Amino acid sequence: MSQATPAILELKQVGKVYQSRGSLLGGRGREVVALKELSISLNRGEIFGLVGESGSGKTTCGRLIVGLERPDSGDILLEGESIIGLKGGAWRRYRRKVQMIFQDPYQSLNPQLTILDSVIEPLVTNRIGRPEERPALVLEALKAAGLSPPEEFAPRFPHQLSGGQRQRVAIARAMVQKPSLVVADEPTSMLDASYSAQIFEILLEMREQRGTGILFITHSLAAARYLCDRIGVIYRGRLMELGPAGEVIGNPGHPYTQALLDATPKFGSTGEIPRYGTLLAVPRPGEPPRQGCPFFPRCRLGREDLCAAGFPEWSSLSPGHQVACHRWKEIAAAA
Repeated sequence: MSQATPAILELKQVGKVYQSRGSLLGGRGREVVALKELSISLNRGEIFGLVGESGSGKTTCGRLIVGLERPDSGDILLEGESIIGLKGGAWRRYRRKVQMIFQDPYQSLNPQLTILDSVIEPLVTNRIGRPEERPALVLEALKAAGLSPPEEFAPRFPHQLSGGQRQRVAIARAMVQKPSLVVADEPTSMLDASYSAQIFEILLEMREQRGTGILFITHSLAAARYLCDRIGVIYRGRLMELGPAGEVIGNPGHPYTQALLDATPKFGSTGEIPRYGTLLAVPRPGEPPRQGCPFFPRCRLGREDLCAAGFPEWSSLSPGHQVACHRWKEIAAAA
């Protein structure tokens, strides 16, 4: 899964396991695998979409990248240097380069701070610019995020803004440090369609004007198709498919990607006739196989002797388009 251009971000065989709480009677909690051997790369100025349903591990991936949590295994590299174990000044320099836009604009802003104070805070914390210069940097970021005139928004408090405006403030706060990489975690999931389109345009402009790499985390293949250069499809912590956005959506090679496409609402459609029909109405009983494909219990095309026996090797459907599926040849032939 190598790229022709140097990657700004690389995840190499990254794993993360959580321990669930035990029962009230003293039973031990069980291990919950959030990520398993996840390897992706993101190029400078690229928008990479990490797509999957709730619980697939995509938000955990974002939190590991920005340092809110630490991986249990594997390595994360920014501009070729590992971030594992960074401390002190090296860690602060990394955090200046990598910023996150959270899903919920209602919780990501301090209600007791004005918009000016919220956006200026990272500049003060990281000692960026002289004190007299910082307000101008904040106004510039607010304007770039679509809050114009910025002088009218700077003295307001979050409760005086709409949900879309709050998310623009969150984007301005991420942009004000001019990061190399932004992790956008479902930034439009709580917004209506018109505001979502505006947020997409702001992210595209950020990429075009500043060359910022963006990891766009979403459950929507439609949003990823509109915004992203490449897409990685993730399920239960494992990457299932990877490739150019148009290829992954126009010629999906994994049954899970096909199931996501079947679940995407279609304008003007009144029936429930799936195009691919790869999702079982009733999953196979039992837990997903530890060594096999995690999608096997829900996959109509799954075979016990293949899919439950081991995780498939990566196969190439076309240049840059890869899939991890035992039955990819049969799927490609049927398509």
